[in-house]
Amino acid sequence: MNFNKTNRLMVSASPWITIGISFVLMVIILFQTIMMYNREKEHVGNHLKEKGAVFIKSFETDVKAGMLSNQAALQRLVERTASHPDISYLFLVGVSGKILAHNNQKMIGTQRDDTARESRVTQPGNSGWQIVKKENSTRYFEVYKPLALTFPGVAENRPVMFIGMDVRPFEQAVNEDLQHNIVMIAIVFLVGLAGIISLFWSRKVIRSRRLLQDTRAFAAETIASLPMGIIIVDKRRHIRYMNDTACSLLGINISGITDKIASKVLPEEIWHLHTIAGANGKNLEKEIVVDSEKSGPTPISVMVTNIFGQAGDFIGFLFILKDLSQIRALELKIRRKERLAALGTLASGIAHEVRNPLSSIKGYAGFFGSLFEAGSDNRKAAQLMVEEIDRVDRVISELLEFARPADLQLHPTQPDLLIKNSLRIIRHEAESAGIRVTEKIDAPLPELHLDQDRFSQVLLNLYINAIQSMKHGGDLTVDVSVKEDAVLFAVSDTGEGISPDDQAAVFNPYYTTKKKGTGLGLAIAHKIIEGHNGTIWFESIKGKGTTFFVSIPLKKQQRKLP
Repeated sequence: MNFNKTNRLMVSASPWITIGISFVLMVIILFQTIMMYNREKEHVGNHLKEKGAVFIKSFETDVKAGMLSNQAALQRLVERTASHPDISYLFLVGVSGKILAHNNQKMIGTQRDDTARESRVTQPGNSGWQIVKKENSTRYFEVYKPLALTFPGVAENRPVMFIGMDVRPFEQAVNEDLQHNIVMIAIVFLVGLAGIISLFWSRKVIRSRRLLQDTRAFAAETIASLPMGIIIVDKRRHIRYMNDTACSLLGINISGITDKIASKVLPEEIWHLHTIAGANGKNLEKEIVVDSEKSGPTPISVMVTNIFGQAGDFIGFLFILKDLSQIRALELKIRRKERLAALGTLASGIAHEVRNPLSSIKGYAGFFGSLFEAGSDNRKAAQLMVEEIDRVDRVISELLEFARPADLQLHPTQPDLLIKNSLRIIRHEAESAGIRVTEKIDAPLPELHLDQDRFSQVLLNLYINAIQSMKHGGDLTVDVSVKEDAVLFAVSDTGEGISPDDQAAVFNPYYTTKKKGTGLGLAIAHKIIEGHNGTIWFESIKGKGTTFFVSIPLKKQQRKLP
């Protein structure tokens, strides 16, 4: 293989250096693994506790809004709340330790075992958690909280609420990360072991040279291929080694980087960490954001440690960089899905309770309006009340649309026909507003399996948003093309655009910049596209316009076929 200047440095180094570096890397990765495992366990505990608190808060809200009248109504509310997929069980315990309500009706009236735990939680508002093991050896994360509520028809009021959640999926994710780091430790250990073997075989000149070259090449290739950035700085503060991953994260050209002064190459927020590590004599880990010309602001984890030689003398620093952008994006996606799931559950529960009294109010408003003369202020007020009730009813309909499961009816669909039919619906409205409609469709387009009604709903929502953003006319362009293994729909306008401050919240429910908007249109569109295994995103420049993109992959479409 061809070696650059950095690789030649690794090849010409003593086997003891290879062994030392491998040992240092193994210790560092082991230390990082222990820290990561403890941090992930703490994160899982906090995450489950917060999730349990959300469910308890939702239950309290339902109780206050539902005005429970008897024990049966309380039991129904408990069973409905416990039907959430993340909840394994849910029950209420009175001060005597007796179970008042349970999603498993067989448990109602039985005695709770750990009354000592419950007796310590006496003040409403205090909450806690514990890990419990049931008869089937399944471990549950149990969140409990006294409720400052009274229930008509229930013998013991102000009970303690318990919610149990299965911790196995979260522990499995933590263990997978732990296994990944153990594999990395094993790789580094094998590198060091190979160095030791090559050292003992060095007495045979020709054979030992070949083995040494192979071992060094293996070590260099392993370090260069690690999914983490590696930077080695000697005691003169000159860079001795930097792998491709580190150069990519920092946006640095790897050519000629060796032996340059580190302070002139590395960003200041990274380089100054070596002074803290040197002063404390300990490993230092910190999360920072670096601004690269290629990838923009990128969150990375930086670990810096001192490197000591075999005789215990200081020989330099080791920087380990880890890209956190995918982890942060995944965390945001998980949090968004959890918020949407909780909101959907809440919406479906209250929509029925709100819509029934609205119908009665609308009827009475129409009746009282008919008692006054046509054109009178009282009759206009009654008509305005009816219109506002209709508007609230539309909001509830969108709530139900958002809350209902994405049960799609997929059928073979020609994308070009779908676009033409949807544009035909809004073309008159666009032309009346002085907007030119242009369609650009690549031919031929592959057939997709879509829910035509729901997908058309997404397109119409994007069209209407585009038209409303162009108050003084403009251009609405719909472009459909095949990009790699997906069909890409692009809806562009020349309107006002979306300000940078608003862009992060565009797909959040109830977020809108319109005076009469509900803020559910794009949230529903996002949910529908995810149901098609697709993605939706946008690009916008304030004052110049916005383009929304919808990508439907072809491979996943094929897997949906029976």
